[in-house]
Amino acid sequence: MEISLNNRVALVTGAAQGIGEGIAMVLARAGADVIVVDIQSEGGQATADAIAALGRRGLFVETDLADPNAVSAMMAQVTAEFGALDIVVNNAAVEYFTNMEETTLEQWDHTHHVGLRGLFLTIQSALPLLRKSENAAVFNIASVHATATIPDLGAYAAVKGGIVAMTRSMAQDLGREGVRVVAVSPGFIFAGMTQVWLDSQEDRQTTLDRIHEMHPSGRIGTPEDIGNFIAFA
Repeated sequence: MEISLNNRVALVTGAAQGIGEGIAMVLARAGADVIVVDIQSEGGQATADAIAALGRRGLFVETDLADPNAVSAMMAQVTAEFGALDIVVNNAAVEYFTNMEETTLEQWDHTHHVGLRGLFLTIQSALPLLRKSENAAVFNIASVHATATIPDLGAYAAVKGGIVAMTRSMAQDLGREGVRVVAVSPGFIFAGMTQVWLDSQEDRQTTLDRIHEMHPSGRIGTPEDIGNFIAFA
C-alpha cells in the first residue's frame, strides 16, 4: 500500500543518524517536508540535504534539547519558515553503558534532560502548530528497555519507562484536541546503541546471528522499519 504524506510537515528529533535519520528519510520519501533537529551539526545537515535531494523541504535546526531556550528558538524558526506542523517524532536519546553505582549525576541528568525533559519541552512548544493541523500526531520513541532491559542501562531504561508513562498522560490531555499521541517501543534495531553493544561482544557475528533468530521475521529491525510504521500510523 502506497502511503502519501504530501503537504504534511514533520519534525524529527535526534535525526542526524540511526533511527531518527531512518524515520526522517521514510517520511520524506512518503512526501512530507521534514525538520531535522539534532545537536550534531554535520550529521543533521547531511540528513536535511538528503531530504532536499528527494524534492522535499529539508530544514536542519541545530538544537540542544536539554536547553529550554534552544528548544523555544528552534520552534520559533519552524513557525517562521513553515507555519505548520503535522507530525512530531521525539526520538532524541542519550545512552551511557554504566552500572547504577558508577553512573555519575551528570550522566543521569544528561540522559533525562535530553530524553524526557527535551520531549516535554518539544511538545509544549509545538502545541500551537499541532493544534492547527487537521491530522496531528506525536510519536514518542520509547524502547523495550522500558519493561525488559539489560545490565548497565539504568538511566536509559528509566527515561524510556518515563516516556511510556508520559505518552499515556499526553494522549489523555491532547486526544480531546484531536492530537494523537503514540509510543513506539522498538526492540533490537540495527543502529546506534545496538551497534555499539554488538561491537563490544567477543564474537560479534555469532551474537548478531542469535539476535536474528530471536525475531519472527528472522532478522533484526532497521530504522526504516520504525519509519514505515510511523508513516502508516
